[in-house]
Amino acid sequence: MIRNAMQEHYDTIVVGAGAAGCVVANRLSADPQRRVALIEAGASDRRFPLSLKTTLPIGNIFLLPHERYNWQFEFSGGAGVGHRKIPCPRGRLFGGSTSVNGTVYIRGHRLDYDEWAALGNDGWGWDRVLPFFKQHEDYDRGANPWHQRGGELSVQRPAQSNPLAHAFVAAAAEAGFARNDDFNGAAQDGFGIFDLNQRDGVRWSSSRAFLHPVLHRPNLKVYDEALVERIRLQGTRAVGVTLRRHGQTLELSAGTEIVLCGGTVNSPQLLMLSGIGPASLGGQGIRVQHELPGVGHNLQDHPTVSLAVTNPSAESYALNWRSAPRVAMAPLRYAFGHRGMLASNAAEAGGFIRTQPGLDRPDVQYTFMVGMKDNPRTLPRKHGYFLHMAVLRPRTRGRIELASRDPAAKPLLHPDFLEDRRDVETLMCALREARRIVSMPALAGLSGDELLPGPAIADDAALERFIRERVATTYHPVGTCKMGPASDPMAVVDPQLRVHGLQGLRVADASIMPNLIGGNTSAPSMMIGERAAHFILHA
Repeated sequence: MIRNAMQEHYDTIVVGAGAAGCVVANRLSADPQRRVALIEAGASDRRFPLSLKTTLPIGNIFLLPHERYNWQFEFSGGAGVGHRKIPCPRGRLFGGSTSVNGTVYIRGHRLDYDEWAALGNDGWGWDRVLPFFKQHEDYDRGANPWHQRGGELSVQRPAQSNPLAHAFVAAAAEAGFARNDDFNGAAQDGFGIFDLNQRDGVRWSSSRAFLHPVLHRPNLKVYDEALVERIRLQGTRAVGVTLRRHGQTLELSAGTEIVLCGGTVNSPQLLMLSGIGPASLGGQGIRVQHELPGVGHNLQDHPTVSLAVTNPSAESYALNWRSAPRVAMAPLRYAFGHRGMLASNAAEAGGFIRTQPGLDRPDVQYTFMVGMKDNPRTLPRKHGYFLHMAVLRPRTRGRIELASRDPAAKPLLHPDFLEDRRDVETLMCALREARRIVSMPALAGLSGDELLPGPAIADDAALERFIRERVATTYHPVGTCKMGPASDPMAVVDPQLRVHGLQGLRVADASIMPNLIGGNTSAPSMMIGERAAHFILHA
């Protein structure tokens, strides 16, 4: 017990107000007899100016440069990527990464979830998880076998898309690929305009969807700007957490359970800081209270490279003299109708392909950016577009380790990108297809020079060098608190998301994914939150 620490008591404590945490807090606090605490290390998105920045779909460019709103983690690359540091931004505010991401709504392929079930995770096959995706969905094109109306999470096709995005989709069709109007429907293959988590041009984060409407509940207490330092155990039971807020130490006790929703980096970090993890923690002066060797292992993300092409006709979004009139009008267009460049998520279109015959699902995702942003923190200055391509199921598995026992210290992230050459070969195939698509008439007339990789990068050796020198990620880290049966020595949680060998402790976020899904990870994370709440309420 920490002397002079303030103590408060709850039935359930939820750590992390991100994609999953907001869903869990909403569902559990719907029972007025259950006292729920929701703890978030970052700031509230209800306060100005954060309230404005998180409203704009493009507002992430104002948030990502600041460590107050972005954890600003980094992957430490190995030999496969020249030992480079690769940014791994994660949202540090209400809504978590759903408040700073591209708002693209992708669930993944149905076989991804059937694969989870086949690994011993009963109840996680596609037919079992689909109802939980639909439960909170408000799909603007109406209910059908894959979608639902009336839920809290708005899923919409943008009211207005950049002409380049439509030209890209048309070019993919000219290249022989199918048009797909719903990547979350009957089939994932093909190209089209993305569905987004927006409502009439407003970013619809997990916080806006699930937390804002229930903040009035007297049985829900939300702690913002509060860093949880450790989970307290009594024997094999989790009984509370210790946190720091505004220079003060607080101890919160949990009468029934604690649910970690901190995400793929923060959830394993907190477990390890609490002595829950591999035996090697003892080497950092942390007493191992419950040995779980899989904590922090199984790290996966989508390795990504990009094709960059200029746009001489200037349809793309950029901040320069040619676009000055459009930029000047952008605030008015947004204020009176939520239209124009401020309503764009930039990642307006994309597609899924299979690079090899015989694959049972797509292995590459394309994301078409209607601006040539070198990083997510700045507005582009030159007119052009990026076509990102990602390996959906990388062969390598990395790990997360503590840098120190200081809860405020960033952990070490080792992703092992491109350590398996098959991932390089997949990206080489994807790049060649990307070049073929953009050369089609529908897009070629709006395109200028290829800046990346550049026309000189053509043979296999040159392409491989380019890929290894430029590979980044699509910011989809998962897997570090792997879900699996007790027979799996590296599993951290069971199929009901309970931490193996402990009582009163669950993990509910993207870290529980045994394998990375084929697509963006925010929608699956919200589904995981929905499932966790269901398990708790029906225990």
